[in-house]
Amino acid sequence: MEMLRAGHETSSTILALTLFELAKNPEVQDKAIAEVDAYFNKNGNLFYESVHETPYLNACFNEAMRLYPVLGVVTREVMDDYTLPSGVSLHKGIRIHIPVYSIHRDPNYFPKPLCYQPERFLGEEKQNILPYTFMPFGDGPRICIGMRFAMMMMTSALMTLLRKYSVELAEGMPRELIYEPGGFTTQIGLKIRVKLIPRQ
Repeated sequence: MEMLRAGHETSSTILALTLFELAKNPEVQDKAIAEVDAYFNKNGNLFYESVHETPYLNACFNEAMRLYPVLGVVTREVMDDYTLPSGVSLHKGIRIHIPVYSIHRDPNYFPKPLCYQPERFLGEEKQNILPYTFMPFGDGPRICIGMRFAMMMMTSALMTLLRKYSVELAEGMPRELIYEPGGFTTQIGLKIRVKLIPRQ
């Protein structure tokens, strides 16, 4: 039950941020809608396998999570003494803070880091992502156990919406977001407002 409670706020936040970026980037939205239409033309209804049959939607979510990671910092406890390649020594028992937000926006790892480009997570481009530079759910043995549940929930919601609607930014909605300081998870400092346009 705790996983369901913890997963709903984070998943709904990423879904809203994905819609925000799709509204800002109509060419990306067109590709997402085309994939949704192709899926429903083939299958008729939503099934669990839709998560695996919609790689472009997954890439849209991944790129939103890269730009706006739910956990901007991940904290871990060092289990054994370890020396980093830089020569810095980490002693057993200390806590280290991994700056996920900064890593996700580092141009050394993601060229044009402020641009929303889902293609980073497709095909050969995906192979260019270095290990431990993309960690929206953490990584390693302590990776979030709700990752698959979150992706399934967000995919089914976005597919249901894009099947009938396209999205635009609502009037007065800024194109850049501000953050609410002090939150454990990423908190946007304003309501994300998009306009749903019925598709013909």
